[in-house]
Amino acid sequence: MSKTINILNVKILLNHGLFEGGIHISFGKIKKIGKKTNLPKAEETIDCKGLIALPGLIDSHVHLRDLNLSYKEDFYTGTCAASAGGFTTVLDMPNTSPPTDSIERLKEKIELAKNKIVVNIGFHVLPPKNPNEIDKMVKLGAKSFKLYFNFFKNEDLKSNILKETLKKCASLNIPLTIHGEDGEKIDKIKNLFLNKGKKDLQSFLKAHSKEIEFSGVKKALNLIKKEFKSNKAYFCHVSTLKSFNEIKRNGFLIEVTPHHLFLTKEKLLKLGGTALTLPPLRSKFEASALWKKTVKGFVDVIASDHAPHAFEEKIKENYWEIPPGIPGLETTLPLLLTKVAQGDFSLQKLAKLLAYNPSKIFNLRFKGELKEGFDADITLIDLKKRFKIESEKFFSKAKYSPFNGFKCIGKPIKVIVSGKLVMDEGEIVAEKGSGSILTN
Repeated sequence: MSKTINILNVKILLNHGLFEGGIHISFGKIKKIGKKTNLPKAEETIDCKGLIALPGLIDSHVHLRDLNLSYKEDFYTGTCAASAGGFTTVLDMPNTSPPTDSIERLKEKIELAKNKIVVNIGFHVLPPKNPNEIDKMVKLGAKSFKLYFNFFKNEDLKSNILKETLKKCASLNIPLTIHGEDGEKIDKIKNLFLNKGKKDLQSFLKAHSKEIEFSGVKKALNLIKKEFKSNKAYFCHVSTLKSFNEIKRNGFLIEVTPHHLFLTKEKLLKLGGTALTLPPLRSKFEASALWKKTVKGFVDVIASDHAPHAFEEKIKENYWEIPPGIPGLETTLPLLLTKVAQGDFSLQKLAKLLAYNPSKIFNLRFKGELKEGFDADITLIDLKKRFKIESEKFFSKAKYSPFNGFKCIGKPIKVIVSGKLVMDEGEIVAEKGSGSILTN
């Protein structure tokens, strides 16, 4: 690997707009941004021929599986999918098998990942059974503690361990990430339908209705306002306007996904299990309302919620047995760049939602901006490149997508992580294990 690199003939997205010039990288850091004549000499040169340089994009919500679920995805295929999709950093969710709910489980994941990853990776974790482990988990690099309200019973919310977790996270400035559905109500409706032998999509959707999401959001808000003395409560994949407004009214953070922005319930009814996710796809009204909120600047983060499964699992007739989730690492950026190309969205907003904000919320130092002294994580895009999404060509093990066949304008062309070229023209050129584990 070259110790110094000059990236030339590139349009660099800075706070004030696009700057035509170059970037000098030294030992994995951005040392100089300026005109070609003002850059120091380098061992290697990359001619970008007019590509646009974005801050290395961060996907703060992915499920890379591995461990006992490596047949769905593993750290190598998942991070290859990330780099192919333009991401230099991903944050992996903890609902793996086994779950990431202790110091030992987090260490196990780190050890497994470090020899496979090609981009930077950080880990969300579950609250440990022993709250005294929280400090050590944070030192190991835990980026948030995830609360799955869709699995909580009412008595779980009274747990002293949960309350202690919230207090410790607030004192350490570590975010909570929240799945806002009401587990108690979901189970009641599900059991009612199962007793009647109903296993169809409509029954599943009634158990995961807008009202169920709002009820879960309200339970989460009631708990965190009482026990979590911090505004770093981050609500994942918000899918309805009512939930959105309630979270914002209380001053907390909101993530939305491309599938909730660009797809509707009609797509789910057409495709069935391959478009099944949680929360489910909603109405055209909800998708439109979320997009308006995104454009107006009320959304904090866009994340893929990349959730790969084996195809045969997604086509079962019993909808209660279909694992929810959509692979999204390789579609998120092209879908948003298409909106940029069409004049409906700006590159500045895109970079804020997929780089700057995630870096601040999850304490990712020296990331999220193209700035001298920051890590040389760079996503290079061609805003005019036209192509069609072909899920059979994904690097992810999940070779399906409800976005399959979508025509896009704008594509990631090169991805640089810590000064190393990782993806070039759709090819992964980095070695396994070349990525970094993010610590605190």
